[in-house]
Amino acid sequence: MKPELEQKINLFVENRKEAEKAFVMEHKLNHVLSSLILTGSGHSLDREKVKEAKKIVKSKKGMLSVFRATCFVDVVTKMSIQNNPERYIEDVLEVYKIIKGKRIMEYTGLVLASMAIVDLGRKNEAEKIAVKYEEILRKMSKKHPFLTDENDIAFAVLLAMTEKDVDTIIDEMEECYTYLKKTLKVKADANALQGLSELIILSDGSMTEKCDKAAELYVTFKEHGAKYGYYFEFASLAALIGLDINKDELVDLIIEVDEKLKDNKGFGDWSMNRKERLMFAAILVAEVLSGDNNQMYNYAIDSAVISNTIASIIAEEVAVMMCMIICTNTISTASTNH
Repeated sequence: MKPELEQKINLFVENRKEAEKAFVMEHKLNHVLSSLILTGSGHSLDREKVKEAKKIVKSKKGMLSVFRATCFVDVVTKMSIQNNPERYIEDVLEVYKIIKGKRIMEYTGLVLASMAIVDLGRKNEAEKIAVKYEEILRKMSKKHPFLTDENDIAFAVLLAMTEKDVDTIIDEMEECYTYLKKTLKVKADANALQGLSELIILSDGSMTEKCDKAAELYVTFKEHGAKYGYYFEFASLAALIGLDINKDELVDLIIEVDEKLKDNKGFGDWSMNRKERLMFAAILVAEVLSGDNNQMYNYAIDSAVISNTIASIIAEEVAVMMCMIICTNTISTASTNH
């Protein structure tokens, strides 16, 4: 294992440990997401800066609940690594208002998308991006009305920041989805297939070759005794398709990282299932092997993992709430410097 990968694993583990102390009452997966953000940017968690960022968020009058609740850890973590955290959150809020448009509901994807626009230095293009991503979402909804929802917002915004026109994006996405589902017959959740398709077309190269590699990797994990997640974890396979390494070597390396993570608090079987841990292991390996060749694509992968993990957290919390209601009724009768 490369020393660089060893260092990244150690930083990831240490940041999760510090995140647990900095965000005491938060869901355990939020601690991992905070660590992922920090580790990906090469930072160690600074509790004083996190504390400062929390104060700024809490001092903002009219701050939307989605910033204070669902996305709180991610927003504060991002702020903690900025030279000017107050200016950063002001920029994110300004962009959020633009891309939210006339929507009444608040969505996690809108927050993540707003941060993406600011992080990638495209704040001045927010109006233009908003128009394009709304058109992408409309056409996606027309193609797949039951699959396209708020979880696709962050992806649609990233797609809107590419040079591709809307019709090309929709055609490529549909071609990719159909190829994965009907030609390759990949046994994964339909929403996960759509998510992978959205990420695949963000990168250069042959669409079918990228789909083939994703499908091959999915099978290779199973052959090596480590089933990759077919639900919210599945789209993260996009992080691996552009790596110049034999698929068996790649999978073995990810499994090795998975085993190293498992030995640390917060990553064991009591804290997360193996499919989640494999996903995080895959991201760490991809970050080391890919370098900074494609900032947009690397950012897209991280956004996908964060967005889908937040969705998983929300679903888990809802499930717990439902169980509590059922039990109660029975007794009484649910995540660049500025």
